[in-house]
Amino acid sequence: MTQEDETRQTALPPRRRGMSRRTFVGAAAVAGVQLAVFGLAGCAPKADDGKAVGSYQPGTYTGTADGKFDTLTVETDFTEDAISAVRVVEHRDTARIADAAVERMPERIVAAQGLGVDAVTGATLTSMGIVNAVAECVDQAGGKSSKLMKVGASQLTGETKTLEADVVVVGAGASGMGAALASAQAGKRVIVLEKNSNIGGNCLVSGGYLEYLSAPESARPEMTDQLNRYVEEVLASELVTTVDPELVATVRAQYEAHKASGSTKLFDSLEFYALDFAATTGEGLPPAVYLPVAKNISATNDWMSDLGFQWETPTHLITGYTYPRWSNPTTGVCGEGYFDFFDEVLTGGGYDVNVLLATPAQSLMTEGGAVVGVTARAEDGTTYKVSAPVIILASGGFSGNDDLLREYNTMWPYPEGPLSTTNVNGHTGDGIVMARELGAAVADMGNQMMFPFNDPITISAENVSGTFADCPIVNKQGKRFLDETADRFEMTALLMEQEDSLCYMISDADSVYVTEASPGEETLLRRGQLFKADTLEDLAKQIGMDADTFVAEMERFNGFVAKGEDEEFGRYLFSEISAVDTPPFYASPATWAAHITIGGLDASDDTFAVRNEAGETIPGLYACGEVRNGICGVGSIADGVAAGKAIFA
Repeated sequence: MTQEDETRQTALPPRRRGMSRRTFVGAAAVAGVQLAVFGLAGCAPKADDGKAVGSYQPGTYTGTADGKFDTLTVETDFTEDAISAVRVVEHRDTARIADAAVERMPERIVAAQGLGVDAVTGATLTSMGIVNAVAECVDQAGGKSSKLMKVGASQLTGETKTLEADVVVVGAGASGMGAALASAQAGKRVIVLEKNSNIGGNCLVSGGYLEYLSAPESARPEMTDQLNRYVEEVLASELVTTVDPELVATVRAQYEAHKASGSTKLFDSLEFYALDFAATTGEGLPPAVYLPVAKNISATNDWMSDLGFQWETPTHLITGYTYPRWSNPTTGVCGEGYFDFFDEVLTGGGYDVNVLLATPAQSLMTEGGAVVGVTARAEDGTTYKVSAPVIILASGGFSGNDDLLREYNTMWPYPEGPLSTTNVNGHTGDGIVMARELGAAVADMGNQMMFPFNDPITISAENVSGTFADCPIVNKQGKRFLDETADRFEMTALLMEQEDSLCYMISDADSVYVTEASPGEETLLRRGQLFKADTLEDLAKQIGMDADTFVAEMERFNGFVAKGEDEEFGRYLFSEISAVDTPPFYASPATWAAHITIGGLDASDDTFAVRNEAGETIPGLYACGEVRNGICGVGSIADGVAAGKAIFA
């Protein structure tokens, strides 16, 4: 697979996962409140005028409403005066994100006998879909859903609780769970604070792809003439030859030795990884930045394999990274498999890790200049003061914070108004903000990566049908405007120049690739998120572009594919499915959105200690993953693991 997408699946009911109740403390305070009021289920609520609104025709009714990605279906049971049960029988929202809403929203509605209940943090659209579907059932049963919308909001508690641990990890995404597990393996008691109602973070809405740098030859694809050309271009890049000629010489020797060995498999090394990222990703950073990243990723590859992780093979390319060194879990969809893996290892290993969900960190506690704890506030209003000698910030980047994006922006012509992001709820730079309040230094904050191809409605790549880095991309006029195998920075910059920042990925029967995480072809066609036709002329008419121009452009592109050389944009990486010549034909609209912030807290590559503006370490405070400078993507797992190991070495 070459498409970045999100994890979604139908749940009948939501799946149970391996993490134990002792380990997975999922918003424990909230759960306690729910259980305490569940006995109110038989009491009919009253509206503002004091009249009962819970009068129903007994029976079971079915309602539907839009979730985040597709229609969800709910069954609701009624007695004469109560909602007795609510079941979500079908949905296609991201599994690990939606699971909390699928489980808790029915409980909240039944407990409150109302529809004004609080949405589950981090799963708002799924929560609202469930409420709206139940409202439909209420009306079918003769009730008054409009009045029930005013019933059920929770009362916040003012309680404060104190907890102690050896380590507090802020964030339960890729880097946070990596750091938590590595710390637990060192025998430490770990508390993880997570803003959302699930673990996984952005990893759940990414393609779930991680560099498999320690992949054995059997797990690597064949080394083609095109890939050999790619290696030569990296080695000849002006940036790397000027900045680090010694590293170039090292990689040249490795490459020649690989060819001399007779191997037909993909050439790769940690040093080549560093050169490749410096020369081709558009991030503008020197090779030396990427070498420690490569070492951490390779070490984590081995660590995961030793713990039983299974890799998808052979390795492959992903959008904006055309060298095929990437892999993904063999279980789940996209990034979900990593967290199934964490669940299994934590449960089987008996580690002392407790995760508090829907409990965002609010401030860092200090004493004598050192960070000694974290203050957090749970969804039910409970304040937690968690003390520990080691605080690891793993709270992600700030692609969901318009103010920070604009404050540090140095490269993008951002339009006025709200900016779209591919990120899940909560990636608003909280860790950076808290650390800055203590004088922590930041670096390279203007280095902000967009993802160029997202569905304009859901702002997710999973709904963009086609095969990334293969299918041609055209603008609203039906003309190509870029090399589809270029880096994300270059492609986004060119997309921003197009009318309405809108483009279309064009595919055919061989390359359409509607992802398994997608709502499916029928839903996408119905919603105008995909167009389909038996001829290119008809496809052009459906999307409102000049048919002659579009058809001529596709014929020109197919000619480039046949030659193996794009005379217009310099592309030379093609495959057997690149040509658009087998009906039916498809067009998938797409636009850009904020995706990854590469800059962040200034923290040591060796110790992960956060530094202040004077370059001095802040005692007790560490950072890993996208919250720190230079780290991003699913590779944040490796940064978290490396942090846990380094801090307790």
